[in-house]
Amino acid sequence: MRITLSWLAEFLDLECLFDLQEALRVGPSHAGVRRLVDAMNELGMVVEGVEHARASLDGVVVGQVVSLEPIEGADKIRATLVDDGRGEPKSVVCGAWNFQVGDKVPWAQPGVTLPTGMTLSERKMRGVTSLGMLCSPIEVGVSTEAGGLLVLDPRTPVGVAFGEHFRIFDDVVIDLAIEANRPDANCVMGVARDLAAWLKVDFIAPKQSRLPVNVEADPLNDPQACDRLVVAKLTGVALASFELWRSRRLRLAGMRSISPVVDASNYVMLELGTPTHPYDAARLAGESVAARFARPGEQIVTLDGSTRMLEPSDIVIVDGDDRIAGLAGVMGGLDTEVSDRTSSVLVEAAHFPAARIARTAKRLNARSEASARFERGTDPAILELAIERVAALANLTLVGSLSERINVLSTPVAIEVRSARVTAMLGQEAPLAVLAPGGPLERIGFAIEEKGGDYLVTAPSFRPDVTTEIEVIEEVARHFGYQRIGSTPLSIAVGGGLTERQQLIRRLKAMLAGMGVFEAWSVTIVSEEERDLAGGARDPIRLADPLVANECEFRQTVLAGLLRSLRVNVSRRVAPVALFELGPVVHLNPDPGAPLPDEHLRLGVLIEGGENGLVVIAPVVTALNRLLGLEGRLSVGEASGTLEGWPDLHPSRASVLRVDDRLVGVVGELHPRQIPSELTHLVDGRFGYLEVDFEPLVAGMVPLGELRIPSIYTASTLDLSFSVPRDYAIEPLVRMVTDRVGDLLSDVMIFDRFEPVEEPLRIYVGVRLRLEAPTGVVEDEVIQSLIEAIDQAAQEMGVQLRRA
Repeated sequence: MRITLSWLAEFLDLECLFDLQEALRVGPSHAGVRRLVDAMNELGMVVEGVEHARASLDGVVVGQVVSLEPIEGADKIRATLVDDGRGEPKSVVCGAWNFQVGDKVPWAQPGVTLPTGMTLSERKMRGVTSLGMLCSPIEVGVSTEAGGLLVLDPRTPVGVAFGEHFRIFDDVVIDLAIEANRPDANCVMGVARDLAAWLKVDFIAPKQSRLPVNVEADPLNDPQACDRLVVAKLTGVALASFELWRSRRLRLAGMRSISPVVDASNYVMLELGTPTHPYDAARLAGESVAARFARPGEQIVTLDGSTRMLEPSDIVIVDGDDRIAGLAGVMGGLDTEVSDRTSSVLVEAAHFPAARIARTAKRLNARSEASARFERGTDPAILELAIERVAALANLTLVGSLSERINVLSTPVAIEVRSARVTAMLGQEAPLAVLAPGGPLERIGFAIEEKGGDYLVTAPSFRPDVTTEIEVIEEVARHFGYQRIGSTPLSIAVGGGLTERQQLIRRLKAMLAGMGVFEAWSVTIVSEEERDLAGGARDPIRLADPLVANECEFRQTVLAGLLRSLRVNVSRRVAPVALFELGPVVHLNPDPGAPLPDEHLRLGVLIEGGENGLVVIAPVVTALNRLLGLEGRLSVGEASGTLEGWPDLHPSRASVLRVDDRLVGVVGELHPRQIPSELTHLVDGRFGYLEVDFEPLVAGMVPLGELRIPSIYTASTLDLSFSVPRDYAIEPLVRMVTDRVGDLLSDVMIFDRFEPVEEPLRIYVGVRLRLEAPTGVVEDEVIQSLIEAIDQAAQEMGVQLRRA
C-alpha cells in the first residue's frame, strides 16, 4: 500500500515532531521521514520503499484560451492564443480537441520541466510559433490517463500559479507491505493510529456529523451474506467535483482518476479502509439495493466487461427487482456503472464475510482493491462515516437520510488475558505496562478492564484479526517493541540428531551412490501397464478419483515405479542405466478389520550391463550383506513360480533372499518383455534387479552404536599358523584368538588349510588377524605380547602355534 506523508499528516500531529514542510521539500533523507520509517518497521508495517514525489510545477500557470484557429495544412493541431494574465496573449500550438475559446487550462512556459520529465522550449510547428504547452492531467501529475487538456473550473483566476492555487506541492510516498493479519493498516487512518500510539503524539480522528439513520428492512437481504448494509442516495452528480490535489494523491497511491464520484469512493477506501460503491440510481429498480447469495446459473457483466458465471457461495448486490447490480465486495456491475449521464447515485457501504469474498475473488480471478480489504476484514462501525466522506469529497447532496438495511452484528466478546501468560511469552514483566490504563493498547482502540491482576480485553471493530489471548499478547509485544524483548535460548532435554534408522538410510544411500547407482524418486501411483510389466500384483488397490486417468492404482512393487524412470532415462540415451529407490509399496492389509492398507518401505535396485543381469546385481547383494551385518543369516535360494507382491523376474535367472528363513526379497534379471517395446532398440544389455523389504532386513542387524568405527591409522595384519588334530573343531580356536586380541581386533578370517604329508593325523590352519587402534598404529611390542598370549592359550587347548 502506498501512502503520502501529507495525507498521513491529516490524521497525525507530525508538527510536534519535525518541520513537515521541510520534510516534504527535502524528501526521504529528512530525519523526520527516517524516524517515521523506523517506527513503521518496528510496528510490523514493513516499508518497502520511500520516494520523493516532486510537484515540478514551477512555471505552470492558469491560462485562458482567447482564440482558437486552424493551421493551414495541419488537421491534427490548432493555433491558440492564451491569456496568462500578464499582458499580451501567448501563441501555443495544441493537439487536443476537448476545449474551446474561454476555457481555462494549465499553461506551462518555455523552460519548464514537467512531472513527466519533458522540458519545454519555444519552437515552430507548421510555421506557427508555440510558446510552451497547454497541459493535460498527465502532464501536471494529477492523473495517469487523459482524454485531452485539463479544463479547469471557470471560476479559477487567470495567471495564478497552478501548483499553489490547487495545493499541489512536493510530497513523500511511502510504500508499505501490509500482512494479512493487519486489516486495520490497509488505510491511512489505521497507519496513523498505530504511529500516534508509538510516537506518543495526538491522533486526529475524522469528524463525523452523525447524520440520521433510518432502519429499513428489506426481505431480499440475507443476513448470512451481509451482516451490515448502509445505503444513501446522493444527488448533484452533474456538478460533482474532486479537488486536484486529492486526484494527485490517488495517482501517487497507484490508482487512476475516473470521475469525481468514483474518485471520492476510492479516496475514502484508501483513507478509512472501508470500500464503498456508487451505483447509477436511475438504473436501479426501486432505487434500493440488497445483499444475498447468488443462485445457480446467474451471471453478471462486471465493470471490466467480463461475463462471470456465479455460484451459490458468491454474494451479490441486487436492486429492488432482485436484479444483480454488483458482485459484492469485489466489483460492480457494468449495467449500473456511474457515467456522464448519471444525475444521482446510490452509495452502498457494507460488511461482508471475509472468507467468502476471498473465495469469490480468487475463483473468478477478479481481485480488486476493495476485495483485498474485504477478504482481510473491514470495520463495520464506520459505514456512515464512509458514505458521508464520499458525499463531502465529491460535493454531492444527501437525499433524505442514511438507510440501514441490515444490522445483525454480534457483540464483541472480551478476551481474558493472563498476566502470567504475557510474562511467560515475552520473558519479562515490563510489557504489562502496554495494558495499563491510558497505555498504547488503549490508545489504538482496545477496551481494557483489570480483573484480579489479569485483564479483560475487547478488540475494537477495526481489528477482526484479534480474537484470542495470544493475538492480544502479539499486540502487546508489538507496541512494547520487539527489539526490547530479549532472546531466551531454548532448553531441551535431549540434543538433536538423526535416529539410528535415519543414519542407516543415509549410509545405505551413500553406499549405493558410491557404487555408481543413482537415486530415483518415482510416484507410488502407477498405470495398469506399469503394474503388468512389473508383475506380482494380484489385488490392485485402485483410486476412486485419480488425477491422471491412466495412473489409477497404488504400486505393489518398487519395480512398477522404476520402470517409468527406466523409460525416461533410456529414451534420453542415458546409458548404462543404474537406479535405486527406497520408497513405499502398498498391499492389502492381512487384517480384514484394518481401516487402511499395509504400506511399507522397499529398496529396489535396477542396473543395466552385459549378457547376464545377475553379474551386475550380485555386488549390490554382497554390499548389503556387509553393511547390515547379515553374514551367516542371509541366504539365496531358488525362486519357484510367481511370488505374490513381488516382481516377476526372468524365470531361469531369479532367486529369493531370506534372512533367518524369512522371505525378504528377490534378486535376478528382468525378463525381456518387461522392457517397454519402444525402448528395446535403445538397450544394449540385460538388467539386473534387486528388491528387498527394508524393515525385516534391518530388524536383526547390529545397532549402529555398537558398530566399530574404522581407525584413521594404518592397520596391521598378523598371520598365524596353527597345527591342530585332524578332527579338531576350528570354532573354539578362532574364539580363543578373538578373546586374546580383544579391542584391537577389527577382522579375523581363516585364509588357509593344509594337510602335511609328514603328519597325517594333523592339519595346518592359517588365521589372519587385522589389528587397529583408535589412537595410533599398533606397536611391534604389543603384537609380540599378543603372539605370546595366544601361544600359551593354544598349548592349553592342545593346539600348537607354528613359528618360523
